[in-house]
Amino acid sequence: MAIKLTKEQEKEVMLAYNAYWDSYIKGDVKTMIPLLDDDYNQIGSAESEVFFNKKDAVKFLYETIDQVAGKAEMRNRIIKVEPLDEYILINDLFDIYVLIETEWNFYSKFRASTLL
Repeated sequence: MAIKLTKEQEKEVMLAYNAYWDSYIKGDVKTMIPLLDDDYNQIGSAESEVFFNKKDAVKFLYETIDQVAGKAEMRNRIIKVEPLDEYILINDLFDIYVLIETEWNFYSKFRASTLL
């Protein structure tokens, strides 16, 4: 039998999830750090975006955040939150727009899957 989240639980999950992405887009790594579990794992879209601990992920963020901060937007988001055993799975489908000089341009459709 599938567990159903209460509205309050889903709200709490989305607060943390949105805090992560909002901080990422703004380039606020310091706000992101406490949102990551010490046992953090990430498999990103590029080979250089694979981490099996928080320390390496944070190091990568500091080294690359300038490529994103203020230069990317997530638009047309469709977010689905589902309990999965003791975890919560968030599937986020969106369009990425990037700032080129003074104009926002569509870059790609994107999917982010997150287990909390």
